[in-house]
Amino acid sequence: MTRSRARAPAVAAFAVVLAAGCQSPRTFTAGFWYEDDSYALPTAATVRLGGPLTDRDIEAIKQISRLELARAFADLRIRVTDDRRAFWRVGVLHTLPPRRRSPNAGESVALGPLGGLGNVDFVLVALTAIRYAPPDATRRAVVEGIGRGIGRVAAHEFGHQILGADFAHDKVDVNSYEYPSPDRASQYYGELHWTTAGPLLRQKMGR
Repeated sequence: MTRSRARAPAVAAFAVVLAAGCQSPRTFTAGFWYEDDSYALPTAATVRLGGPLTDRDIEAIKQISRLELARAFADLRIRVTDDRRAFWRVGVLHTLPPRRRSPNAGESVALGPLGGLGNVDFVLVALTAIRYAPPDATRRAVVEGIGRGIGRVAAHEFGHQILGADFAHDKVDVNSYEYPSPDRASQYYGELHWTTAGPLLRQKMGR
């Protein structure tokens, strides 16, 4: 009896999500936010930047990363918000928990009709953006590169959440959102586009 009562709300919620998902006009929410302690960088990085990130730098990084997400999903029924209870969600952390394998810039768990959740590693993305900065890049250009890189890692992670097992990495096109690594200059200072996941995203989430 206790088990049945415990299951009832979950089953009901699951049914509501499935029913809503069948309604093609529905716009889904993608929650994207920064944790408050995300922004400290190692000494070598601050030296390259000419000092620690300022409040103005941090605000620019946030704005640019959100613009990148809006651009990545411009043709889809996805509204990016700062809601931490959104259907799909990605938070920007200072660093991701250590793994036995090589560090990742992002990670996600796809939950199917219940959405998904993931994170982005601020320090790893920032350090890589600094490493790939052109020799004559200004501080402003590098800060913008950090914001661009974070937004694009988040777009990649949202792709995993939206498509689940159907999301396929594109190991050939270094300028694609689906490329499996942010260790490339175009992640921060170039233009990206959808390749393998593009048709699937439009089929599932197109306007």
